[in-house]
Amino acid sequence: MNEEGVPVELLFYIIQFVLHLLVAGGLWLLVKPLIERHLWQWGQKLDLRMSLFGHKVSSAKRKMWLYRHLDDLLYFAHKRYEPGISVLRFVTRSGMLFLGVFLSSLLTLKELPGQMSFSNPFLEGMVLNDGAPVANAWRLPLFLAVLSACIPYLRMRYTYAQRKVRGSYDLLDVIKIATKFTHLSADSILSKTSDLLPGENVLKTPLRLLGAAFAGYSNERELNEEAGRFAGAIGTTFAVEFVSDLLYCEKEGTRYLKSSLMTLNRSMELQRETILTVKASSRDAISLGLYGNLIVLVSSVGTFMYMLKPDVYFKLQFETTIGLTFMMVILTGLFISFMISTILARPRLDYH
Repeated sequence: MNEEGVPVELLFYIIQFVLHLLVAGGLWLLVKPLIERHLWQWGQKLDLRMSLFGHKVSSAKRKMWLYRHLDDLLYFAHKRYEPGISVLRFVTRSGMLFLGVFLSSLLTLKELPGQMSFSNPFLEGMVLNDGAPVANAWRLPLFLAVLSACIPYLRMRYTYAQRKVRGSYDLLDVIKIATKFTHLSADSILSKTSDLLPGENVLKTPLRLLGAAFAGYSNERELNEEAGRFAGAIGTTFAVEFVSDLLYCEKEGTRYLKSSLMTLNRSMELQRETILTVKASSRDAISLGLYGNLIVLVSSVGTFMYMLKPDVYFKLQFETTIGLTFMMVILTGLFISFMISTILARPRLDYH
């Protein structure tokens, strides 16, 4: 096959790859109910062992750093988090995605009539050379599979970061509602507060799990771990104070809980007003960081294209090493600037 036939043949093989993915997706839908049932049973057994053998399981869990890392992310990023089940479900789905993309890519490459070679994608692109198929055809499918399997994790990390910021503000609603039930026990306070929270509050599920921990803990260490997990997920000083008040309430009673929560509520309200005032005064600077650099880049590119003519500009930009290097540096700088401005646009509700 020569270079002129590449576009049509490439489209054909892309369609084949998509069909392979559809077949893999269909097979996953067929076996998913059976796998989900076994995962649920396995997760229930794991959760039961954690409740029966708290110290031993916690010691083993500390050694399983990957499991602990995924479990902590899912605890706050997943709306319907289930202890012992969500991690197994996430790993299984990521593994099936990896396997499906790898097999689909490998089968598609095996059907190619020759070797693929890559050059500058803006100058020569991909070329199919006549000859025997490439011997190490598994390398590209493996790369694509690893890249695809990382997408759920990166999406989860992004969701976790967004919910972490939002949770610092939703904690204020939690404290306002919890103040009304300070005559009850700590687990009842958390349970009723979780029931009254709106569905969009990101602390609804973590608060329900914290209430279950207060209701059924077997020793103080287990309760402290669950309370620390809740405070660490939000990651603010206010969350630590809220959890500390609950732990003190569990030990000494609810006598001072109402006044403590009201004081915490006033502190959060004042800090929230301060943050809103600072945001209002620096809104122009944040907007400039979000969109100003992009406007400058577009105007600069337009000016150079007008001065050099479009064909000369594209040749210098995309067909030279210096041009490609500068383009990557500029795009990386834009991405970093956008991320920093996004973070500054809504800081966490905290003392700092």
